[in-house]
This record gives sequence, C-alpha cells and structure tokens, in this order.
Amino acid sequence: MNFFLSTIIMVTAMGFVLVPLFVSIFKFRSYTTALRIITLHLVLISFIGGYSAYLWALKKNNLPVLHIYTMVEFTTIMLFYAEVFKDKIKRKWTVAIIGGFISFCLINAEYIQNWFVFNTYPRALQSFVIICACLYYYYQITHQTLYIQIEKSPIFWINTGFFIYFSGSFLLFMLSNYILRMNSAFNMNVWMFHAFLSILMYTLIAVGLWQTKKT
Repeated sequence: MNFFLSTIIMVTAMGFVLVPLFVSIFKFRSYTTALRIITLHLVLISFIGGYSAYLWALKKNNLPVLHIYTMVEFTTIMLFYAEVFKDKIKRKWTVAIIGGFISFCLINAEYIQNWFVFNTYPRALQSFVIICACLYYYYQITHQTLYIQIEKSPIFWINTGFFIYFSGSFLLFMLSNYILRMNSAFNMNVWMFHAFLSILMYTLIAVGLWQTKKT
C-alpha cells in the first residue's frame, strides 16, 4: 500500500472519533449518565487528539500529548464503567484504580519513559485493565436473570468497541518502541492495523450511542 493512501487512512482514523461525537450531539438529552460520560470522553479525546494531529502535521514530537491523552482516556473510560457497574462495584475502588494509574503514568513519564518517548507501559496497562472491565461486563450480562435484547443495548455496543480495540492493541502497545525501530513498510502496516481497530471501535460506539431512543 503506497504511503499516500496509508496516510489518508491513518488521518481518517484520527478524525473518526467525530462520528460518534456527532451522533451524541443529536441524542444527548435522552442519554443515561453512562452515555453522557462517553460523550464527555469523546469531547476530551477529540480536543487532545486534534492537538496531537496538529503537532504531527507540523512534524513536531507529539508524544508528550499522548501521555496526557492516555491519562484522560483511561479516566473517562473507567468512570463510564463505574457507572455501568455501580450496583456491583463500589466507586471507591474505581477512584483508587484511576488514582493509581495516573500516578503510574506520571512516574513513568518522569523516571522510566520520558515525555518524549512512546509510553508503552501505561498504554499496555491501560489496555489490560479495560479488557478486564469489558470481560466483566460480558460476564454480568450472561449471568443476569432478566432477558434483554443485547443488540439494542447501547452499553453492549460501546463495550464491544472497547473490547475489540484494546484487545487488538494490547500487544501493539507492548512492542511499540521496538516496532518504531523496524523498517518503514512494516511500521506503516502495523499502524494501519491500529487505524483499522480505531475506526471499528468508533463505529461501534456510534452504533451504541444511536440506539438510545428519546423518552
């Protein structure tokens, strides 16, 4: 695949977050607290991701922004699951997990992988924790006694989007610094795969956000 086409796909993936964000603008009033948290998540990562893309276009190192992006992304997603699991898990545990993760991110940026290096350890840890949350959601819906049509459940679609993206990206985040040192063709193919996962995730989130009907 030529460089121009690859670049177009990767830029499209960066901007694809706007698809579920536009959906949420029209449906926001009918949203539950969990879906409003997802909307906040989309707004924040859109702004941070947009600034990162701006730096990338200027050929400036945007990795410090990625460190911030990771902390914001993890925090909002965990707040989403805290609301989803509010009857099962005490909020203090979510606060502790978020606080512990942000502390780890800051320690990593200051003493392990500095702000100008890909933060592989926090990204991998983030993926692992979110995968666990996704699996716990699937466990809960398979053990509930009340029948629901999961294909009409906004949370199901959003959870599936997160599960696919973070499962597929887990190994990629673990090996990111190694991959970046590989030849450009291999590097591009790997990040193309990441772009595909990102587009798929935001598509599924958009489907979930669209499922909510006005009451």
